[in-house]
Amino acid sequence: MSESMVQLTFALPSFEDPMSAALSHSMEFETLSLHANSQHQITLQCVLPEAAHEGDIISLSATLPNARAAQYYTEKKLNQFDLEQGRVTLRLNQIAHSRGFVMQMILHGKHGTLKNSLQFDMHINQFGSGYTIPVTSITPPKPHRVRQYLASMGTALISLF
Repeated sequence: MSESMVQLTFALPSFEDPMSAALSHSMEFETLSLHANSQHQITLQCVLPEAAHEGDIISLSATLPNARAAQYYTEKKLNQFDLEQGRVTLRLNQIAHSRGFVMQMILHGKHGTLKNSLQFDMHINQFGSGYTIPVTSITPPKPHRVRQYLASMGTALISLF
């Protein structure tokens, strides 16, 4: 199964290009809709701006509109190969629910400075019934009968005094 690759860019649409100018108005109010794959992931390709340098960090977060913390988050430290390619692939993992999110793509420079950011609305659709945390059975440790016996004997002796 091939998954469709959504490409995000920090660049603003060019108003010199008639097609770009016509699409920019409708894109401003559209919500991007993505479907999680069978591994409960969404893959996004992020085009790097000219200001990107080796060692910068590009991050992508999905936050519910009324929440303060991101529901999904990923980041990547840029290397020379990424700069030569001009883009990086970021994945949001463990998609559990179908909901609308506010997405932010941010390019951080050295020392955490903000170089560029982009914010947009996105609706994420879960795959099947969504990601569920696998249940692992934790077996309790074997009781230390000798240690328990000595501890109870010590407690009994102390209680006599």
